[in-house]
Amino acid sequence: FVEDRPRVQAALQAEGIPTAVHYPAPLSHQPAYADKSRFGPLPRSEWAAQHVMSLPMHADLEADVQKRIVDTLARVVAT
Repeated sequence: FVEDRPRVQAALQAEGIPTAVHYPAPLSHQPAYADKSRFGPLPRSEWAAQHVMSLPMHADLEADVQKRIVDTLARVVAT
């Protein structure tokens, strides 16, 4: 997770590193599930939906590319 996801995503994109947000809203807010929650508000799910992002990850991602992604992410979140 990251605290300022839009800023981090923009900085990574500027470095040519794509990101994705697969669940911009928690499942309990999705139309198919919105009326099915028996637990009321789900603050952890809501928090995660605002802070989680996906980085490139696949079997063919070479070690040097992995290192560049990790190093760039570390630098971006440290600023």
